[in-house]
Amino acid sequence: MRLPDAERAALASVLKDSVGEGSSLEEIEAAWVAEAERRRDDLRAGRTNAVPWQDVRREIFEMVERAREQRATV
Repeated sequence: MRLPDAERAALASVLKDSVGEGSSLEEIEAAWVAEAERRRDDLRAGRTNAVPWQDVRREIFEMVERAREQRATV
């Protein structure tokens, strides 16, 4: 969850809208293209930084492990 709150909210909105009733595949694809372009533009403009895949992968595995540990204690 490294995204700032505003970016997380924007992404959540795009995702929510993409699975709403009446969303066509074209609308979903257009929303993802717009999101990818926005992220590209932010990266090029220096408003955000790229995170190396190794760091992302490690963080994902750590999150999964924490979730497993929490379930084991319940």
